[in-house]
Amino acid sequence: MPLRSDYRDQDCSLARTLELIGERWTLLIVRDAFHGLTRYEEFLRSLGMATNVLSSRLQKLVAAGILEQEHPRGGYMLTGKGRDLYPVLLTLIRWGDTYEPGPEGPEVLIVHDSCEHEAGATLACRHCGDPLTPESLRLAPRRGATDSDGRPTSRTPPQLAAWGPAD
Repeated sequence: MPLRSDYRDQDCSLARTLELIGERWTLLIVRDAFHGLTRYEEFLRSLGMATNVLSSRLQKLVAAGILEQEHPRGGYMLTGKGRDLYPVLLTLIRWGDTYEPGPEGPEVLIVHDSCEHEAGATLACRHCGDPLTPESLRLAPRRGATDSDGRPTSRTPPQLAAWGPAD
C-alpha cells in the first residue's frame, strides 16, 4: 500500500492544522515572517530553497489565510490567523533549544522587551492561569457529542485506537 501524503481520514484539528503548516519549509517561512521578512527574495535568501517550493508554500499560506499578499508582486504579511501561530513557534523553539540545541547552545535568545529577560514558552489555562502539563489535562467530547448516558457519540482517531468505536 502506498504511503499517504495527507490526513484526509483524520477527524482531528491537529491533522487539519498539519495539512496547512506541516509541510517541510512552511513553519520556517512563518518564522521568517515573524522576524520581519516580507519579500519573496528575502525568504529565498534566508531559506535557500527551490523557487518552485517557495512559491507553492507561499500560495498555500495565502490561500489558508495565514499570510496575505499586498498585491500580485508585493510583500507577504502575517494575518491575525498567522500571528496566532506565534505560541506554537515559541514552544517549538524552546523544545529545540532544550533537546536539539546547536553545538554552542541556542542560536538566538528570545528576550521579553518589558523585563529584558529571556522569554520562555509556558502554556497556561485561559480560565485560571495554572500551568498546563500532560498530567493536568484530559480529552472530553465536545458539547452535544454525548448520548443520554453521557458517553461520547464521536471519537478522534487516538480515542478510537484506545477505546474502540462509540457504541
